[in-house]
Amino acid sequence: MPTTGALIVSGYTEAGYGAGPGVQRFALQDDGTVGERTAEAAGVRNPSFLAGAGGVLLAVEELKDGTVAALDPETLAVLGRASTGGADPCHVIHLGGSVWVANYSSGTAAVLPLAAVLEGAQPGALPGTEPGTELGTEPGAARPELLSHPGSGPVTGRQGESHAHQVTATPWGTVLVSDLGADRVDVYFADSRVLADSAELPPGTGPRHVSLKRGFMFVAGELDGHLHVLRRAEMAPGKGTGHFWRWLFKVPLAPTEGEIGLAKEFFPSHIQLSEDGTKLYAAVRGPNTLVVLDVSGVEGDSPRPPVFLNLVPSGGNWPRHFAVANHKIYVANQLSNNVAVFDLDENGLPGAEPVQTVAFGSPTCVVLA
Repeated sequence: MPTTGALIVSGYTEAGYGAGPGVQRFALQDDGTVGERTAEAAGVRNPSFLAGAGGVLLAVEELKDGTVAALDPETLAVLGRASTGGADPCHVIHLGGSVWVANYSSGTAAVLPLAAVLEGAQPGALPGTEPGTELGTEPGAARPELLSHPGSGPVTGRQGESHAHQVTATPWGTVLVSDLGADRVDVYFADSRVLADSAELPPGTGPRHVSLKRGFMFVAGELDGHLHVLRRAEMAPGKGTGHFWRWLFKVPLAPTEGEIGLAKEFFPSHIQLSEDGTKLYAAVRGPNTLVVLDVSGVEGDSPRPPVFLNLVPSGGNWPRHFAVANHKIYVANQLSNNVAVFDLDENGLPGAEPVQTVAFGSPTCVVLA
């Protein structure tokens, strides 16, 4: 089937972070490679993560006074803004009409209605409404609900306090908040915002991003360089009702454990499962690699640890995020100012070299639209 749609890339714009264009939309060719640029956002500052939401595109603006902006996904015009109530928001999702944001530096998760993000827009500013309507750009006045569960960890300079790094919706009506500073993944009920549980990771893990495979959770340890596996389990009789996450094992995001210790820098960033759930892809900053693990054994009553399959250079420096689609991986290499495109073979493994490199200033996130 020919590829349709587009690739949308965001990147840092402010001094001290980067010097990129913000957000740009690119057409995709029939073979999945990146074509011409079709749109660029104006006035979006430090957009570090993107997510689709009810016909709009959300972008968190990673600033000390953090905001989340709603963009027209076709033109990238700004439709509205709202405060995230915290500092340096770095991740966002849309869930049931609400926007969930991870505020990294202030260590909180923010929840606000999508309507509040669009509050600055004038009537008729949503996609598909009357042309020529002026688009609002001022932050909405609604205050977000802030969820806080303070903690700390043993890694000096990185874990003195909580650092919320990702928000992830589950099929069970909860939202996971990865806390890099406290070595936890906190579990909140999506409807009540009440803290239900916390998945505890070994000290010094630094949980950054997670990926779910049925009743199993994979966690990228930014500070220890490992992939951690946890299992969702029922409470024992007499211990209460509901579920909790039990830590099972960890494996290095490298061919051997020793390579992590020898590396000057080794910081996993994003992880994502293959469409069939048998493989997990991970980007690692420092060695600048894409790692592939076989996770087919992580299932059932007797799960087996993931197995290292392959790694290739990321096609640039500091692979912060990637997207898997069209039998390809699109990698945002932040410090080399490029997006590298890799083919995936029939076994789901990336080629040794990118088939395309697209110039982009300080890329932080790539999404398919």
